[in-house]
Amino acid sequence: MLVKTDKCRPGDVLRRDVFSKSDKPLIKAGTVLKDIHFAVLHAFLIDRIDVRPAGKKKNTDQTSGQNARLAADAPSSAKTANSLLDAVFAQAVSSYRFFFKQWQSGEPVNIGLFRKDMMPLLKRSLADPVWFAGFLLHLTSLRSFEARCVAMGLVSGFLGKKAGLDPGNVYQMGLAGMLADCGMAKLPPSLVRRANDVPGQAHALYERHVLDSYNMLKGVPTLRESLILAVIQHHEREDGSGYPLHLRGERINIYGKILAVCDSFISEKDKAGAAGWPVRHLDHLARCAYGRLSGYVFAKFCYAVMTLFIGMNARLSNHQHGEITFVPDHQPTRPMIRLDNQMIFSLSDHREITIEQIDFK
Repeated sequence: MLVKTDKCRPGDVLRRDVFSKSDKPLIKAGTVLKDIHFAVLHAFLIDRIDVRPAGKKKNTDQTSGQNARLAADAPSSAKTANSLLDAVFAQAVSSYRFFFKQWQSGEPVNIGLFRKDMMPLLKRSLADPVWFAGFLLHLTSLRSFEARCVAMGLVSGFLGKKAGLDPGNVYQMGLAGMLADCGMAKLPPSLVRRANDVPGQAHALYERHVLDSYNMLKGVPTLRESLILAVIQHHEREDGSGYPLHLRGERINIYGKILAVCDSFISEKDKAGAAGWPVRHLDHLARCAYGRLSGYVFAKFCYAVMTLFIGMNARLSNHQHGEITFVPDHQPTRPMIRLDNQMIFSLSDHREITIEQIDFK
């Protein structure tokens, strides 16, 4: 029966799929509702759902076997919570695609609607480091432009939080990351889809997207001016080699430095294969971006990312396996590993050996 969401209780069973804007269900029929589901329903302003009250059978002939199968579908583990957040991510990507088409047709940025659709994912990702760690490990599988923009926002919010920004600025940081490339809507569609492989003669046109992003966001209510400035600075570099203004480090604000690090990391995943991701690519970025990205912000980012993986399994280039147990702040990509034979192996002492893969236990 159709019931107001506020009247439902944990344990009620969803009878029909719940949709928002995407054609993929936000929550599937048969789900036994828990607190995490209500948080998502309220975030997406779903005010009515079709549920069967807790304890009520489908019909008088329902068998204990059917009840057991229903219980098996109940979201009672971290894996279920993660799959729910995956659905929220897919919903955010679908919404971003909708907004981007509006911008391509000349519509202004409606920050109110954009916030409403993106904040549920941003808030949940910041509150769930286990999901975010898995998200980073599978980042190379995201191929669409819209998924890249949403991922940029999540990574930016994460780094903003780790850099010690207050909660309000953390959320603004995440939204700024998602909107940093909104000016791509002004480019020919052929350039949008090949942002990391733009032909030489078209690169000057491509670089205009930063100015277009700034112009689209300038004057947008509730977005702070310092964050809007960060959007125009996210391709600037500490040594002045960036664009569009060729600013040097002292003229790039902290938010611009954060966006620059996050954008470089996301771009690295676009060029990367799955092998060695993300550790090997953090090392590669550290070498290539030395003197170009803020050393302080990049060090914060590397340490914050690597500490997410403490307790996870690592496969090493010498074919050994073990658990990541400690991440040194001075060399975060060279953690200590407890091998399968219980010996402690320090990658800092074995420079020739690298982490090939990280997995959940």
